[in-house]
Amino acid sequence: MPNDNAVFDNDTLVNAGDSAATATTDTVVAAPKEHRAQYLGGFPRHEGNDTSFQHINQMPVLEVSDAGNARTHNSSPLHDTGSMIMFLLSCLFLITSYRLGNVYISNLMHNMFSTKGKDDLYADHTMSDTRIIVALIINTCLMEGLLLFYGLAWIDPQLTLALQRSVFLHVFVLVMAAGLFITLQLFLYRLIGFTFSDDRLTELWVGGFLASQAMLGLLLFPIVVLALVFPTTIKLMLTLSIILYILARIVFIWKGFRIFFNNLSSSIYFILYLCAVEIVPPLLALAGTVYVCSIL
Repeated sequence: MPNDNAVFDNDTLVNAGDSAATATTDTVVAAPKEHRAQYLGGFPRHEGNDTSFQHINQMPVLEVSDAGNARTHNSSPLHDTGSMIMFLLSCLFLITSYRLGNVYISNLMHNMFSTKGKDDLYADHTMSDTRIIVALIINTCLMEGLLLFYGLAWIDPQLTLALQRSVFLHVFVLVMAAGLFITLQLFLYRLIGFTFSDDRLTELWVGGFLASQAMLGLLLFPIVVLALVFPTTIKLMLTLSIILYILARIVFIWKGFRIFFNNLSSSIYFILYLCAVEIVPPLLALAGTVYVCSIL
């Protein structure tokens, strides 16, 4: 008689084996995959992500004080090396020349107003007098050039950026323009004196022109210093400079009137002289200076 229990046992074993194999297969498939750690060395400290916030809180705090609105810095001859070198060299030349030409300085006021031929000191100049005259005229040219730098920005504000972009170039050109203008005036006065008068009166007249220009440069010196150091006073300093220039011209014109005016018929020539020499040339020179600075 067959053993039914044995068959049952075999079927049970087969079914059990299949179930075990299936279970093993399911177990392998369902097992989680391995992932590599994002932080191989782990967190540096046990605080974890809170570490960065802790470090920020431990950093020192910078206090920002209250301040006004930002202001733009404007370049000027005071901040330009080349312009200040010219200014200091002019002062040095003037100081070193004073010792040799102090006689001319002491008689400067006399030379501006005197019309007496016997007191004329210009007919026979010494080298010392010539040196101090040149130093004083150079000083006048430099003072006028620096004031023209500020004056052009005042007359035509559109030139301000161009002037500040190349300060030394414009100051140098303006100083040279002032020197050229004085030289042309000196040549013109000698030509007029040679044409309408004698050598003695011409020298007396030209000497008055040089003396007035020298005195003008000395009077403009403190004004230029104040304009350089205190930019807020530029308009006032320019106004004073214009007044001093006009006064210097009036003194020179008055001396020429006293020298050459003889009768009423001379008044016509004097009026023509004022228009042709003392009024039109300065205006033309100013217009030419503005044009040259606008194309630099």
